[in-house]
Amino acid sequence: MTLAEYPDDMAFATAIGVRQETVLPPAEEGQVPDRLMDEARLFRRLGLSKPLISAMLVQAGRNGTTLEAEVLASGAVSHDIYYEALADILGLPFHPALDPKEIEDLPGVDSQLVEPVMVRLRQPARAPITAIVPSAARLDDLRERLQASGEMRSRMIATTPTALRAALWQAGRGRRLRETVEQLFGTAPEASARITLWGQQGFYIGTALTLIAMLLLTQPGTVLLLLHIVLGLFFSATVVIRAVALFAKWWERYRPRPTLPLGRRPVYSVFVALYREAAVVPQLVATLDRLRWPASCLDIKLICEADDRETLDALAAMPLGPQYEVVEVPPGRPRTKPKALAYALGAARGDYLVIYDAEDRVDPMQLEEAWRTFTAGPAHIACLQAPLIITNARENWISALFAVEYAGLFRVLLPRLAAARMPMPLGGTSNHFRGIM
Repeated sequence: MTLAEYPDDMAFATAIGVRQETVLPPAEEGQVPDRLMDEARLFRRLGLSKPLISAMLVQAGRNGTTLEAEVLASGAVSHDIYYEALADILGLPFHPALDPKEIEDLPGVDSQLVEPVMVRLRQPARAPITAIVPSAARLDDLRERLQASGEMRSRMIATTPTALRAALWQAGRGRRLRETVEQLFGTAPEASARITLWGQQGFYIGTALTLIAMLLLTQPGTVLLLLHIVLGLFFSATVVIRAVALFAKWWERYRPRPTLPLGRRPVYSVFVALYREAAVVPQLVATLDRLRWPASCLDIKLICEADDRETLDALAAMPLGPQYEVVEVPPGRPRTKPKALAYALGAARGDYLVIYDAEDRVDPMQLEEAWRTFTAGPAHIACLQAPLIITNARENWISALFAVEYAGLFRVLLPRLAAARMPMPLGGTSNHFRGIM
């Protein structure tokens, strides 16, 4: 795995591989925070068994989450049933779905895609109302406020996080698509690929080509000799870099692996862009389900084009857990993977984010390894590139050569470029980032 720094300091370092799992000891009963005990009492009122609550308390203490998050992530309670029960406790009407046409697309409303709490609904025949997502942590305070104000109760409804996010995605899709396509060009046009050749660049290239053409006509022998020397030196430099990387790999000393950081588990966002990938949807979901990371701390977004009905239908047929969210990107140009990822980026909930391809077969411990490497490394490390491995190397000689090339690139050359603080390419998948919020 290779690490890249922030753009203001384009240095790179070599990461350390970790393949073992460490389990933190569960918190003792006397050390359970009061907030978890309050949640435990609520779930007992809702009819959950004591063994289940005790198991979820251990998970919450280990992962640094809430009992509510662990119970919902486990699938022991349906989201609709749970939030309907909270709405009943508060005395609010429960709406399992919201009409996107009623949502006011106000500035900053996309923050509710990250942490859904409330959204304003406009209705033609009555005053605007507020749809809220109740939670165990705020339940008592909210109930007291509603009891103190009957007017507040009449202007509020309760819903689920899934319903609120789904309505928000639909309500702001046009505005969000325009921002995704136009924002970079509007703020930093020099970093955008919309214009592939600027006028100044064209002038310099044209001048250089004209000069070379004139010299070829007047001094062909001298020009060909200079080109031969320059291209020979360039080729020799690439050979030297690979030779140095190979010898460095042979002489590489054993380095201690980073230990498991203590404390809460951060939320990890997993982005997968799919386009006409219905055939690999079962394999993709099975791969993501095997990730060794707490489900309550996972934010998996499967990003599809809205008109790719075949892939969307394949996802709808899969039993996706509560950590999954299917994001539909409105049709529009350019129809590219970067645009799809940028469209969903504002809704990422994680402290860390990884990008996968639909056909990837991810090592179940990869998130764990990336987290440990980030924590053990210096603070300026912003990106990790996991090694890519060709799985059908023995199928024929072409795939075997392809596998050798990938092994040399990701196991030898890129780590040496990183250690030498030289520019290096990313593989386009299995790229881990931190500090996205």
